[in-house]
Amino acid sequence: MTASQIRKQACQNLANKWGKAVIQVLIYFVISLIITKILSYFPSIGRIVSLFISVPLSYGLLISIFKIIDDKNISYIDFITDGFANFGKVWNVTLQILLQLLLPILLLVIAFTLSIVGIFQFNKTLYNLGTILSLISTIFLIFKQFSYNLSFYILYDNPEISGKEAVQKSAELMSGNIGKLFYLKLSFIGWVFLSIFTFGLGSLWLIPYIIASDINFYRYLKGEISSEN
Repeated sequence: MTASQIRKQACQNLANKWGKAVIQVLIYFVISLIITKILSYFPSIGRIVSLFISVPLSYGLLISIFKIIDDKNISYIDFITDGFANFGKVWNVTLQILLQLLLPILLLVIAFTLSIVGIFQFNKTLYNLGTILSLISTIFLIFKQFSYNLSFYILYDNPEISGKEAVQKSAELMSGNIGKLFYLKLSFIGWVFLSIFTFGLGSLWLIPYIIASDINFYRYLKGEISSEN
């Protein structure tokens, strides 16, 4: 199934449902901004609390898009209840992903350190080494991150599994398919620029479009969608 076919399927999934999806994303943005504004008055812990809240809220939005394209009834604030109802599970998956990304992140820190030391000590060898290591580490990090991209989709389908199992199943599904997902993500670049030129307004349509496409990609890998669709 090509990227264009996946995007086409996403458009078909959202046909006559764009309004509901856009309003869902708009409310998500508004609530997120309100929470961020309130927590800005508590700078010592505000950012930490905001992070802890944003992860389940994002998962709740993912669930809402799942329900919309599956023609399930939802209210416009279901993403809040769905997100926080799965707070522990979502953070379990998040921490498992971060654990898997520790090595490339550590390599990036080492690369950055080498580059800085090279600059201040006028050591071209150290600087070049840091630059090369940074490039390799970034590619490694992207590769690993894409391997676990489907973890939350798997959690939605299998709420009884652990975070570790969701991450492992994602890696299994993504084996040999990272290039396909990368190309799918890259195919949205034009829409991203359009969203920027509309001062972010276009993101209200772009976000459900991307999520619906990711859902179709996930279901295609599971064999639930034929490549002929």
